[in-house]
Amino acid sequence: MRRSGLAGFGLLAVMLPFARADAQQKVNVGHRTTSTVSVRLFAAAGDVKVIGWDRDSVEMTGVVPKGARVEMGAGAPLTASQGMKIFVEVPDDVAAREGKLVLRVPRGARVWLKTGSADIDITGVTGGIDVNIVGGSIAVHGNPRELRAESMDGSVTIDGVPEWLRAKTATGDIMLRGGQDIGASTISGAIRTTGGEVERAKLETTTGTISFTSALARNASVELETHSGPIEVLLPYRSDVELDAATITGAIENYWTKARPIPGRENRGMTMSVPGGMGGGRVVIRSFKGTVLIRGAK
Repeated sequence: MRRSGLAGFGLLAVMLPFARADAQQKVNVGHRTTSTVSVRLFAAAGDVKVIGWDRDSVEMTGVVPKGARVEMGAGAPLTASQGMKIFVEVPDDVAAREGKLVLRVPRGARVWLKTGSADIDITGVTGGIDVNIVGGSIAVHGNPRELRAESMDGSVTIDGVPEWLRAKTATGDIMLRGGQDIGASTISGAIRTTGGEVERAKLETTTGTISFTSALARNASVELETHSGPIEVLLPYRSDVELDAATITGAIENYWTKARPIPGRENRGMTMSVPGGMGGGRVVIRSFKGTVLIRGAK
């Protein structure tokens, strides 16, 4: 275990003094940890950055509104903690939007973060990430082992390829790049995958758009489902992908193969099936009244 070199490590709890007379006060706390420490952060701040670094220590710096309270609870003094809790409490919701915090953790750490209306940016963490916010956005850069991200009103952007990913919003858009096991759902937001490769994916939205343009791994399984939102899929020409698409009242437009959609009863809705080959993967599309567009790519 490497020494961090940070002053003040070994503190069980830190309550910051009012270091400034104006509207903000500085934050600078830390503690030695293991390389796979579990960190739980409850932060009332408008901007939170989490950075994975090559040190066996946790450090939080930044500024919070005047009157805020910051507490760090860890293990026994002078020992490397395996678990840590950090609390940031502010006088009111208006003051919470003024805080800016940077949390540095070991790359292999597991990070659990909960806040109100905040913009969250996470980079360089290869362990587990669990983020839950009400408003604001979530952006994750890198390839964590597992990732869960939930935001009521904000967007979720994953710029990396997690092994296991679950993303959920109410109105915010979800942007993904691929992964081994993906699940994403929203009510009115859009879900888009661009680049990367997918092994398993289930994407669901009620009124939002689904756009799937990622590559398919061998024997991939992809399910796309909406109620009234449109679905757009990009598949390679002359691929061995098995496709099963159906709408109850919506239309299907196919520019990928020569197969033609079959109208339903009384010309309501459509279905289309394209057989696949060995190892080509399977794509299932379901929409109640949204339009399904299937395009081909070289």
